[in-house]
Amino acid sequence: MKTTVIALLAIPLLAACAGPPDYEQTSQKLNDGATHYFIKTKLGPCPTSRDWAVRTLAKRANEICKSGYILVNEQAPILLNQMGPPPKDTKLLWQIKCKEAEQRPPLK
Repeated sequence: MKTTVIALLAIPLLAACAGPPDYEQTSQKLNDGATHYFIKTKLGPCPTSRDWAVRTLAKRANEICKSGYILVNEQAPILLNQMGPPPKDTKLLWQIKCKEAEQRPPLK
């Protein structure tokens, strides 16, 4: 009985930890013509949520910037209670810009 109760409690928690990547994306063109992208994802209740969020944002950044990206700014929440789970609506935000594609010399 005790094992069944623990299993029933663990399944929703693990489902929350391994959910699909969820992110929001916007962009802004600066005065110098460069475009900066803002991508944001939620931090879940698991201890590894920050790693998962970083992987999610890095994957999306590589999809946006085929020649690589530069992380301009990261806004991470400040968690005062390090031992407990993060608040429900905690998000990690990256501001990135794409690297310029390398110019290869013509073949001779």
